[in-house]
Amino acid sequence: MKTIYTNGTIITMDENQGNALVEENGRIISVGEYDDLYQEDMLVIDLKGHTLMPSFIDAHSHLSGYAMGLLQVALDDCQTIEDIQKCILEYIKANKIKENQFINCKGYNQENLKEKRHITKQELDAVSSTIPICIQHYTGHCGVMNTPALQALNINEKTISPVGGKINYMTGFLEENAYTSYVQKIPMKSLDELKEAYTKAQEKYASYGITTIQDGMIVDELKDIYQMLVDTDDFFLDVVGYLGYDAVQFKEVFKDYKKQYHHHFKIGGYKMFLDGSPQNKTAWTIASYVDGTYGYPTLNDEQIKNNLQQAIKEDMQVLAHCNGDQAIEHYINQYSQVCSQDIRPVIIHAQMMRESQMQRIKELKMIPSFFLAHVYYFGDIHLRQLGKERAQTISPLHSALKYHLPFTMHQDAPVIEPNMLETIQIAVNRQTINGKTLGKEECIEPIEALKALTVHAAYQYHEEKDKGSLSVGKKADMIILSDNPLKVDKKHIKDIEIIKTIKDGKVVYEKNG
Repeated sequence: MKTIYTNGTIITMDENQGNALVEENGRIISVGEYDDLYQEDMLVIDLKGHTLMPSFIDAHSHLSGYAMGLLQVALDDCQTIEDIQKCILEYIKANKIKENQFINCKGYNQENLKEKRHITKQELDAVSSTIPICIQHYTGHCGVMNTPALQALNINEKTISPVGGKINYMTGFLEENAYTSYVQKIPMKSLDELKEAYTKAQEKYASYGITTIQDGMIVDELKDIYQMLVDTDDFFLDVVGYLGYDAVQFKEVFKDYKKQYHHHFKIGGYKMFLDGSPQNKTAWTIASYVDGTYGYPTLNDEQIKNNLQQAIKEDMQVLAHCNGDQAIEHYINQYSQVCSQDIRPVIIHAQMMRESQMQRIKELKMIPSFFLAHVYYFGDIHLRQLGKERAQTISPLHSALKYHLPFTMHQDAPVIEPNMLETIQIAVNRQTINGKTLGKEECIEPIEALKALTVHAAYQYHEEKDKGSLSVGKKADMIILSDNPLKVDKKHIKDIEIIKTIKDGKVVYEKNG
């Protein structure tokens, strides 16, 4: 049956405009005036004055991390180290956790603690000397483990820190490659528990108006749960996975999923990390932080080049985590030496991208995907650690517009909730959590922010023929909003409600539904 949407505002994100849209079999078949399009056998959807527009496309997040976070101990509200200890103890008692049964915690941020420092191994040992505990920093770039956790992962005082990472056995603190390589070895929950978590995670993404999700770092350990999810058709949103270069088994099992959806899942390419995070001062910078440090690389030039060559040989896209301008510089340099075809390489986060780098990025057809929410959530930290002048240019969106770069934006869930309306508001206002305006000249208009989350995001995924705008022939991936984001007060964009999220013409989320 054909469905016609009318009696509201329709933002098509292309030149074709109208007051009505017709969908059939999950595709948009016409856009125009209601009187011209309406037929008696159509199902009429009354928008009731609300706004219909393309659904949001998640340009970068970690679906698996978000799903698994739903099964972890949440420390977001902890204000002291004692709060953390009590929270974990309560979890142990309530869930009757046994010896050697790992406890994973999320939402930890030492900046939110009264002590303004990291919790230590000894303080976690005071919670339990027999149950392994791993606390993950909200950035995902570091964490703290107690003695049983370190022992279970065969980490001791003689363990050598890997290249691009650091282990402090005395405090239990691990960062970058040291943390990410060892945390993958922690036993996962049962497949049934994980399956339920992935369903709930998709429901949360849909509630934010997202119909295409990224899983931004897939490892071999996820092979079994992904096999179950596709076998049971549990993906109802499109999921694009990016493989770590070591995910050899996963790549082999899902070789038919390369750049092609099956059961709503496809492999989009590879993911690599070139540096860390600016909050932890591990992002690799050209100029130093205020304290004189520069962060450090997680890969050397030869490794970057080899990874790029492998991707090009296999005709796979590459996402490269680059927060610091030095990391971006090395990515640009190495890609410029090996690029032989347009794989649309993506610069993930691009926090400290310099305007002097943008012309080369444009010439190489690279795509910056900005973690814009840094301005709000961590802007005050950047002011302290980078200094006022450099902090103003974090996520330089307006500068990118001048070079006509097709940039995207993301929330990097589970670091931050995948609330795209929030990232739009931050992009147009650039206010920190404490109300300071950070780089007013880098503000952009709402329409440009919408493009980053729809048209450009579809282009990033090589899906511009199917998604990103309400154009005839494209998928009916749409959202109905309570208000028009192009017309509301710029300081209240995030207050707009998602009324419905529609995937392939079917409602996958409905407010109060």
